[in-house]
Amino acid sequence: MKEKKLPVFFFSLLFASFIWLSIDLGNEFKTTIVVPVQIENLQTNRAIATPLPQTLRMKIQGTGWQLLSTMLSPNLQYTIDFSKLSRKDTLFTYNNLAEHISLPHSIRISETLPETVLVLLDVKVTKKIPIVPFIRASYRNGFGIVGGMKAQPESISITGARSLLNMFSNWPTKIITLNDVNAPVTLNVEVSDSLSLEVSRSLTSTSVMFDVQPIAEKTIEDIPIDVSQVPENRKIVLIPPTVSIIIRSGVNAIASLTQKDFYAFIDYRSILLDTSGTVQPIILGPENVKIVRQDPDRIQYVVRK
Repeated sequence: MKEKKLPVFFFSLLFASFIWLSIDLGNEFKTTIVVPVQIENLQTNRAIATPLPQTLRMKIQGTGWQLLSTMLSPNLQYTIDFSKLSRKDTLFTYNNLAEHISLPHSIRISETLPETVLVLLDVKVTKKIPIVPFIRASYRNGFGIVGGMKAQPESISITGARSLLNMFSNWPTKIITLNDVNAPVTLNVEVSDSLSLEVSRSLTSTSVMFDVQPIAEKTIEDIPIDVSQVPENRKIVLIPPTVSIIIRSGVNAIASLTQKDFYAFIDYRSILLDTSGTVQPIILGPENVKIVRQDPDRIQYVVRK
């Protein structure tokens, strides 16, 4: 008998909830909605020169049914029709809303954010710039990156207003976070989609690669020191004439390095400017190798005619 009563009970509960909800949705409510911004009728040789908001926030008021219908509408958007605007125009989003957004007349709007939208147009151009990987990586203890991060393809073509594109010398990828990295990395990363209303991109993603190895140190001894720009009537004697260094990089990157892979020199002009009797040599080596120590740090010199 109890089993027969359970379906009746749940049906009654569901029906009562529906009646209560129907009555409650007939009352007045306030809520905030986020409306996407859509652009139309932009001339093919023109582009938007100022960043536009991608969405518009509105505080609206109406019955529960009206608000629910509005929020579920697939056509809810704020439309900017460029055939009705001049080259430079300011839209007051709270005014003339009916011209830009389709809302039931019974819906009342009390606030919009932003309150104004500046529209500025310029000549459309295309520019090719390098892609910059935006990878935040932490490495396992004893490991580290060797060399830099590379993108493939390494550049992107962006199209938009000339004045806006002049602000960009490179284009970043989206931020990716990697933890406990202990091996070489290759991954597909989306490029940034900022300014999606103003700037179009020739690609949406790129492949980012970088090498990760166990980090090691190695001593390179007796690198001869050269003195550059010495006049013909001068001779420089260095004490000592060589320098030793300790380098740090990936274990595979430094394994085969010798003193021939490094160049140490002192510019004669630094000797002329010196008052202490010692100068610091400049040491050049492979790009992905860090010099953590040099011995001696400064070199004595004697100038002879």
